[in-house]
Amino acid sequence: MSRTVDPRVPWPGPREAARSPAKKPREGRLDPPPFASLRAAVTGMLAAATLVAVAAQAQTSDFAREKRWADQVVPALVVGEAVTLTTASGTRFLALDTVVPKARGSVILTHGPGLHPDHGLTGELRVHLADRGYSTLSLQMPVLGADVEVGDAYRALFPDAVARIAAGIAHAQRTDKRPVAIVSHAMGSGMAYAYLRATPAPPVATWVALSFYGSFDDLSGFRFPIYDLYGASDYWGIRGPSIMRAWKLAAAAPGSRQLALADGGRFLAGGEKAVLREVAAFLDATMAAGAR
Repeated sequence: MSRTVDPRVPWPGPREAARSPAKKPREGRLDPPPFASLRAAVTGMLAAATLVAVAAQAQTSDFAREKRWADQVVPALVVGEAVTLTTASGTRFLALDTVVPKARGSVILTHGPGLHPDHGLTGELRVHLADRGYSTLSLQMPVLGADVEVGDAYRALFPDAVARIAAGIAHAQRTDKRPVAIVSHAMGSGMAYAYLRATPAPPVATWVALSFYGSFDDLSGFRFPIYDLYGASDYWGIRGPSIMRAWKLAAAAPGSRQLALADGGRFLAGGEKAVLREVAAFLDATMAAGAR
């Protein structure tokens, strides 16, 4: 997946996200469109491509870190059950499966960098959406070591992420024949986008991209509604290119939309209640259409 970025702002890594407090949003006002940075962004893409090529040489998920997350998450699990899924290449990974009788659909959840499938907003969404009548499957996405600060390094894990999402959707379809949605957050949104671009006619009824970094390259093959939801005080690499994403969404499937959430800080911190409300309402509208 390629993206358009402001080269002055690296893809935020997991520690940076944890350290940076959310800025207070400015009501009724967004930052000006990033026209001035477009030329610089092209130059930045070339530098980013070189960085990605170097990072992609030998990176694999930190499976020891995944196990440590599982050892913490699984014993404390209250809603749903822990299951082990396997990709086509044989990689085994944790998923949190919450099956709802007579579900309105299934929702695949992908979390942010270096985290686990019950962390923060992703954990809240998997429980809240189950209460709203959706079966949820929250996937353990591939992670790098805790010492990795550069978010761009995660691009080397995208092939593994694509395979995990494919395995998750296959599992959801075996469990429930209803439509499948993807709700992704931060780095998980980049991973979801990689899956959607790599998969011809993906079996997805809708996609909610939370705090998507950069811009969309091509949505021509995406025949499902997309919700681009980010914080009004999100990272510049997320909110800056939002106007370019809006241009792409204007030509996307009917029902696609974009919203800068007034309460949302970096990675939508502080706006969790509004996110739950927005995501549920969008799924209610688009999943019903996908079932017809």
